[in-house]
Amino acid sequence: MFVSHRAILHVDMDAFFASVEQARRPELRGLPVIVGGSRGGRGVVATCSYEARACGVRTAMPIGQAERLCPQGAFLAPDFTAYGVVHDRLVDLLRSFTDQVEVASIDEAYLDVTGSRRLFGPPRAIARRIQERVYAEHGLTCSIGIGPTKLLAKVAASLDKPAGIGELGEADVGGRLRELPVGALHGIGPVTEERLAALGLTTVGMLQDVPFAVLAAAFGRGAYGLRQLAFGRSLAPVTARRPLPKSVGRETTFAVDTNDLEVLRAALLGLADRAVADLRRHGLAARSVALKLRYSTFHTVTRRRTLSRPAATTAAMYRTLLGLLDEVDVGVRWVRLVGVDLGDLSHDAFQLTLDEGWREIALGAAVDQVRGKYGFKALGLAAAQLAPP
Repeated sequence: MFVSHRAILHVDMDAFFASVEQARRPELRGLPVIVGGSRGGRGVVATCSYEARACGVRTAMPIGQAERLCPQGAFLAPDFTAYGVVHDRLVDLLRSFTDQVEVASIDEAYLDVTGSRRLFGPPRAIARRIQERVYAEHGLTCSIGIGPTKLLAKVAASLDKPAGIGELGEADVGGRLRELPVGALHGIGPVTEERLAALGLTTVGMLQDVPFAVLAAAFGRGAYGLRQLAFGRSLAPVTARRPLPKSVGRETTFAVDTNDLEVLRAALLGLADRAVADLRRHGLAARSVALKLRYSTFHTVTRRRTLSRPAATTAAMYRTLLGLLDEVDVGVRWVRLVGVDLGDLSHDAFQLTLDEGWREIALGAAVDQVRGKYGFKALGLAAAQLAPP
C-alpha cells in the first residue's frame, strides 16, 4: 500500500571517488580512473570512472586484473578524507531543499521532498535543480530516482545512469518494475538472487506472480519480505538522523610481505591517523581498539582492547595498538595485511577539558581542514612515512 502523495528522491553520486579525483585534477577528466591502489599493487578497486568501466573494470576487482583490462588507466590510492569533506558539503546542499535527508552511505542519500513542492516545484524539477547545483558547485554528476517509497526511488535511480533522472510510481509496479531482474531490488543480494533463480524466478514480475506457498517453502519467514520487495512496498520513512556506525576501520595490504616491526608500527600509525580523522569528521569517539594482522598464509588474527574512556586522538589509539602488537608473536611469520578498527562509538569526542587531550583534538581539527582542502597527504605524521605502500 502506497501513500500516493509521498515524494521520495534517491540521490546516487556517479562513480563518486573517481569523480572527485577527476574534479580536483582536471587532467584526469575523460580518462579511465581506478581508485583503490597504485599500479602493481595488491589492493582492490574501490570505485572507477565510467571510462574505466567501459574497459571491463568493476568495483572489488583486484588491482592487478584491472591493470590488465585497462593498462592506460590512472591508478590512484583512495583519499577518504577528501571524499568525506565533499560528502559533508553535498549533504549540506541536499538539506537546503528539505530537512528530511537520510544519509545512506558516503555517496547515497534519500530525501523526502513531500513538503518541498510548494517552494521548489514538482519532484522532477527538484531533482533537476539538485543535479545542476551539484555540478555547478562540485563538478560532479549524480543520478536521481523518484518514487513514493524509498525502495522504488532507489530502483528508479539505477534506470538512467549516469546523470539521469528515473521515476517509478504506483502504476509502474504492474508495468516497468515487472521487467527488471530481481537483483535490481535493494535487499536482494547475490545469494538470494541465486536461490530465486534456482526456482526459475529471475524477474520482478515472476516474483510477484509466484504462489506465496512456493516462496514460503523456500525462504520461510523471509518470504513475506520478498513479496513486499516485489511490489515496491517500503513502510520505512526517510530518517533524518543516521544511526551511529558500529566501528571505523582502515587497513592496508603491503606490496611485499614483511615481519619488520618498525614497518608494522609505521603502518599502524598511518592507519590510526586516518581512522581517527574519520572519527573527528563525524564528531565521534571510540571506546575500543582492535588490531588485525593477516599473514602470508592468509591466516588472520585479531586483538582488541577497551579503553578506560572514549578517545578521539591518534596518540591514544596508537599507544593501544602498539600494546596489542606486542601481544602478537610476529617472529618469523610474514605479514601480508594490517588493519585498525575503532569501535564502541559515541558522540563524546568534543566534551573537552583543559588538558593536553584538548590540545591534540584542536590540532587534529586544524590538520583536517588543511587535508580537506589539499588532500590527506598534504600533512602527515613523519613516522608513518616509513611504511611501504
